[in-house]
Amino acid sequence: MQFPSRTLGVVAVTTALTLITAGCSTGSGSGGDGKKLTFTSYGSGYQKAQSTAWLKPWAKAEGVTAVEDQPTDYAKIKTMVDAKRVTWDVVDTEPFFPVGTCGTYAEKLDFDRIDRSKFPKGTVSDCAVPDAMYSLVLVYDPEKYKGAEPASVADFFDTEKFPGKRLAPGFATGGSIEAALLGDGVTPDALYPLDYDRAFKKLDTLGKDLSFWETSAQSQQALESKQADMALVWSGRAYMAARNGSVYKPVWQDNMLAYAVLMVPKGAPNKDRAMDFIAYATGAKAQAAFAEDQPYAAVNTDAKPKLEPLAEQWNTARPDIQDKGFYQDVAWWAKNQDEATERWTGWATG
Repeated sequence: MQFPSRTLGVVAVTTALTLITAGCSTGSGSGGDGKKLTFTSYGSGYQKAQSTAWLKPWAKAEGVTAVEDQPTDYAKIKTMVDAKRVTWDVVDTEPFFPVGTCGTYAEKLDFDRIDRSKFPKGTVSDCAVPDAMYSLVLVYDPEKYKGAEPASVADFFDTEKFPGKRLAPGFATGGSIEAALLGDGVTPDALYPLDYDRAFKKLDTLGKDLSFWETSAQSQQALESKQADMALVWSGRAYMAARNGSVYKPVWQDNMLAYAVLMVPKGAPNKDRAMDFIAYATGAKAQAAFAEDQPYAAVNTDAKPKLEPLAEQWNTARPDIQDKGFYQDVAWWAKNQDEATERWTGWATG
């Protein structure tokens, strides 16, 4: 994904609120009757696109004063909820957080207002719905591998048939653990619970050929400067690199599908209004508008974004890509993220 930090990662620094009122260049509804909603995301072009496609048109139609804050910060959500001083109404997050804190730090969503039937199977939870989709995909340099080309994630670990430098996510939730297990013969339906020792042993077989990216921006830069012969990267960053001239080709077999979500912090001051906004933001029209602006797939199954040919090549909503992929197990990660991160850190620094 294309977030300012690593994909949807926890960010510790918060910035001042940016008030959007009628007449400002950012635009919004009048909000003259005191109606308000605060939306928080990760900033940069990502949040700008969310504001343009979702927040501004919804606020204008509803006569709501829209307020934006950034970046998403889980510690801040917990602090606000614990102190009963919540100022955020809707937050864009990783799915692990609201799934793991549903009912404590995340409100249960109102599915009388939000149509849960329009989302991909398995992506909806009681406290979160998806708002942007992408995948971790294997890409390779076709100039390096002429003739026999990589055909699945397992080939990332076949250094005899496919020698060369490898690049992968350098953090536990990024998909490197799942990829290693796939490379060791585990089928997607048998990945969870993750076998850390088996995964780390497989990663060790790559030795000095393996390096890691810590931010999605780093992964894109690596592709554009051809720092690796094959890489596991977010599909959106691979698309952005391709748009800038990168030659890497995707291998969709065993791509790991993932998604960002919208949640409502427990005790949000405008909870009912938040439900209405989420329903709008995940609707077909709003999702199509966002997908046309950013390199993410629409999550509403009725959305029909008009994509240029290169963007369509990397569109993870395509049925053929979905059929070759699997979803990261959000429920498992919600329960095991701390342990997995500790195990990953111990292996990476050991």
